[in-house]
Amino acid sequence: MRRTFALFSFLIGLAGTATPLHAADSVAIGYFSRRVDTPLSREIILRFPIFLSKTYARTKRGSVIYPHEFSKRRMQLSIANSVLYSAKEYQKLKPAIENGILITGEMFEYEEKKREKGASDEIENSIENPLDKKHVIVKLYCYNAQTERLTTLRISSKPETVVIDMVKRVVLLEKDRYLEKPILPKSRVAVMASVDNIELNAFYMHLLEKNYSVSALSGDDLMRQDFQDFDRLRDIRSRTLSYESTVDLKDEPRLILSAAADNEARALAYNEFQTLRDKAQTHFEKTLKGVLSKIRERTQADYLLLFHPDGRSSFARGFDLQTGSLVWFQDSFPSKSSSTEDVLNTMVDEMQRPLKTLDEIQFAAIAAEKDKMSSRGADGELANVAILDFYDKTASPLYLWLSSSLSTAVDDSMKKIFEYNRSDEKTSNGAGARFFKTPQDVSAARLKDFYKATGADYLIFGFYTIDKKTGLLVIESKVFDLVREKQIGGSTNESPVDVSLFNAVDEISQGIVQDIFTMTQQRNN
Repeated sequence: MRRTFALFSFLIGLAGTATPLHAADSVAIGYFSRRVDTPLSREIILRFPIFLSKTYARTKRGSVIYPHEFSKRRMQLSIANSVLYSAKEYQKLKPAIENGILITGEMFEYEEKKREKGASDEIENSIENPLDKKHVIVKLYCYNAQTERLTTLRISSKPETVVIDMVKRVVLLEKDRYLEKPILPKSRVAVMASVDNIELNAFYMHLLEKNYSVSALSGDDLMRQDFQDFDRLRDIRSRTLSYESTVDLKDEPRLILSAAADNEARALAYNEFQTLRDKAQTHFEKTLKGVLSKIRERTQADYLLLFHPDGRSSFARGFDLQTGSLVWFQDSFPSKSSSTEDVLNTMVDEMQRPLKTLDEIQFAAIAAEKDKMSSRGADGELANVAILDFYDKTASPLYLWLSSSLSTAVDDSMKKIFEYNRSDEKTSNGAGARFFKTPQDVSAARLKDFYKATGADYLIFGFYTIDKKTGLLVIESKVFDLVREKQIGGSTNESPVDVSLFNAVDEISQGIVQDIFTMTQQRNN
């Protein structure tokens, strides 16, 4: 075992230290980069936070902070939009994510080319041509504000299942651990533990009594390990799951991309960044795969389990030897005492503990709701939404046309992703002119009067102006629940007055849909 462990020590040169992982009450959804702005990428960005919100509500795991809300909080902290932040920026973002978890991601759409006779299988980026077989790969970066640790999840799936597959992986981040599935009795396990030979013998007996099949790694299994080297295994990177400390990115190109389609310059910056990260990980990944493969050949075990019982600094790691992937990490354990025996026994209990998640039928039900994105009004039918013409605050006749054009564009964009009835435009705008001569005229009493005049369940309106310094159009939108007589959302977006304005309108619409959906969820739970 000493030789095997020495090889593990060699391949974890990038490892560091950690603090225990705790439960978080909130999950914030941040920025998702994509190579091209496609209907599929827009659908993933919209559906993921909504599906995650449904899952969190049904498992009573906490709340979800939607992308537009996180973006607003991030801008207030003067932090640039990014997929990965520096350790200092993550620290600064803690209040914005309510000391919970921040999820960002990278999306890649691929096509599987038809294989010519004699050619090897190949997967390449798909941008211009329709796909023969569609594939989506998403890398999720999950930062935990309480522990300052970063978990990376890699999901490879089909377009029709990728969003629910993302949710299934994220929901496995439970309290102080990640476990793909319980490691149950009758499993064949190879064990590494930072304990002396007497304690290791007793631990083997405990595993055998629990009906595990224990495989010895080598003739040196019972020899005491170097505890300092073992501690370096806290930071683990594998192909599908990584768990590591946040890092300072000051010496690397930052992955900062626009919300719209990436231009060539930004794509180049992205590629340079990814190349650096790959250089840091490729050798580890390759060596790790080789080590796990050799252990599997010699032991015929299903899992390699690493146990480090060290009081509050205890941790455990588990690898699936069939796939070569990290499938379990945990940094603290509810043991009765800090004794080695109690901690080790608790580790075994924890790797068997059922997950707090949903069964396949419930996930299937959430996925089936994909095309039923709707909200019900006070009468039980589809919600009636009043969309007023936006207020023009530019003081220029050049932009008068945007007043009604923006409301129409928001309506058109929302209808692509949300089912509702739009209240009669003439009636709504007439009532709006009587009760809301300016955006400042909103009050509970006037919202009630508007509700009586129109029968609408929700009210959407806003205003736009021109930023004198940048020349950009600034659009502020507001969403009101007329039944509850209060504002439930809104956002501020900037855009040039050109074709990219439609991207801004789509973002506004997504935010409005998520605001209304959140309110609907709160009513139903």
